[in-house]
Amino acid sequence: MDISHSSNVIKITCPVDLGYHAYHIVSLYHPYADIRMVDEDSDICISLSSDRLRILFYGTEHLCGYAEKDDLRRALFTLLKERTGQELPWGILVGVRPSKVARKLLDGGMTFDQAAAEIRTRYLATDKKARLAALVAQRETELISGLDTTDSVSIYLGMPFCPTRCAYCSFASYPYKGNKYAEDYLRLMKKEIGLVSGYLDRNRKKVTTVYFGGGTPTSVGDREFREIMECIGNDIISGRNVREFTVEAGRADSITLDKLRAMKEFGADRISINPQTMNDGTLKLIGRNHDSADVERAFRMARSEGFDNINMDIIIGLPGEGIDEVRRTLEGISALSPESLTVHGLSMKRASRLYEEFVATGRFPIRSQAELNEMYAAAHIEAEKLGLLPYYMYRQKNIAGSHENVGFAKQGRENLYNILMIEEVESIIAIGADGISKKVGNGKIERFANFKDVREYVLRHDELMEKKIRFLET
Repeated sequence: MDISHSSNVIKITCPVDLGYHAYHIVSLYHPYADIRMVDEDSDICISLSSDRLRILFYGTEHLCGYAEKDDLRRALFTLLKERTGQELPWGILVGVRPSKVARKLLDGGMTFDQAAAEIRTRYLATDKKARLAALVAQRETELISGLDTTDSVSIYLGMPFCPTRCAYCSFASYPYKGNKYAEDYLRLMKKEIGLVSGYLDRNRKKVTTVYFGGGTPTSVGDREFREIMECIGNDIISGRNVREFTVEAGRADSITLDKLRAMKEFGADRISINPQTMNDGTLKLIGRNHDSADVERAFRMARSEGFDNINMDIIIGLPGEGIDEVRRTLEGISALSPESLTVHGLSMKRASRLYEEFVATGRFPIRSQAELNEMYAAAHIEAEKLGLLPYYMYRQKNIAGSHENVGFAKQGRENLYNILMIEEVESIIAIGADGISKKVGNGKIERFANFKDVREYVLRHDELMEKKIRFLET
C-alpha cells in the first residue's frame, strides 16, 4: 500500500517535547500539508510513562522501552514502513548529513564496518546507504587531512543569470537577455572581485579553491564572459597557487568555443557540463533550449580544448522519467566518460514551476518508492563502472525517494571546494548576488549574506561592500 502522497489528513497526538520528532518521521511517509498535531481523535497517539513508550497506531497498541528520542523515531518509522510497504533508504536520519554522522563515529575510533553497522542499527538505514555514508566520510577525511586552513580561504563567485529558468529551479536566477540590470551587475561583480582581492593581499590570505557557479556563468555573451574570467584570473588566481578552479560551464545551449578558451586561458582546470538528463523530451519539458546531441557536442568541444577534468550532473526523479529514461541518460554519460558525475535527487521546492505545474496538478505523478530506489541504484552502478568513487554527499528536504545528492569522481579528480564548503572547515568568501560568506575559526562560524536580488545588489552595492569588508576584516 503506497500512501506517501495521499491527500488524507494524518492526525497525531503527542507530548510536546516529542512532537518535533514524531512530525518529522511521519513526514517521511506523508506530505507535510497532510499532517496535523491534535489533542484527541488521532490516527497516531503517543504517550510516555517513565521508561515505557506507548504508541496507539491506527487502533493497535504498541509498547516498547524508552531511553532516548531515537527510540520513538525508530518505533514510529518501523510502524510506518510496515503500513506503507516502502523502503526509505536513510531510515530515521533526518536533518543531518549521513557522512557527518559517519565521520564522528570513525573519528571516535570505530572501524569502517563498525561505523556502517551503527548507522544501520541505530538509524535504520539500509546496508548500502550505511556503507555509502562511511565511505564518503573516509574519502572526505583523506582529502582534507593535512590541509592548513589557518590563513587560507576559498572563493565562490555567483552568476545569477540563466538562458531560461528550468522548471525545477527555486534559486535566485534571472533571464540574462533583456535584463536591465545585467550590464551593471557584471560591472559591479568585477568591482567586488577587486575589493576581495585587496582584502586577500592586505591580510596575506592564501586561496585554496575557487568555484564559479550560478545560475549559469556562461549565460552571458562571449565578450562579457571573457571579461569576468580575465578579472578572476588576474585578481584572484594569478600568483596565489590556487589548488583548484572550477567553472560551471553549465548548459549546452550557453557553451561556446570562445568561452571554453577563456576558461582555459585564465586558469580553470575543472569544468562542469550539466545535462541533467539525456532524454530530449524531458529537456524540452523542463525548459532547456538544447538536446542531448548539443550536450555531446559541448563535451567533445571541451575535450578538444584540453579539459581533462569534466564533471556532469544528472537529476533522478524528473517529471515523466522512470528507470528506462534514467538508464538512457546513464548510457549517454558513460559514452562520454567524464572524470566525475554528480547524481542529484529532484527536490520538490514549492517555489519552483515544476511543483506548481506538474506536481500540485498531478500532471506527472511521482514514481513509486521502489522505482526511485532502482533509479538511484542504477546511477551508483554506472558510476562504479566508470571507475568513479563517491567522495561527497548531502541531502535536501523533499528529495525524491528520500535519497541523497552524491558526487562521484576518479581518484585525484574530486572537487575539493565541495568538501570544504559542506564540512565548513575553511572560510569561504562569496562574490555576487545571493552569495553567503562564512568565517570559520575559533570554534565558530559567522555568516554574511550578499543581497539575493540582482536589483538590490546593483542599487545598494556600495553599502553592501562597506559592510562586507568590515565583516571580513574584523
